[in-house]
Amino acid sequence: MFKSAESLPCRVHNLHVEIMKQIQASNEQYKFQADFLKYHDAFNVGDYFMIQIRPERCPLKIDHKL
Repeated sequence: MFKSAESLPCRVHNLHVEIMKQIQASNEQYKFQADFLKYHDAFNVGDYFMIQIRPERCPLKIDHKL
């Protein structure tokens, strides 16, 4: 019984380390899935693109053409 009491903290520590590894692996998998679904636009210097401004963001007296 004395030997078992000495090994308990070591076993608990090893269990915590193993659980932390599993949580980290799970979080990395979640991140991979979330990043996989993201769409990243790549713009270069000099590229032209069109934007649309909602009317509520523009004051009334400003022309809506950019």
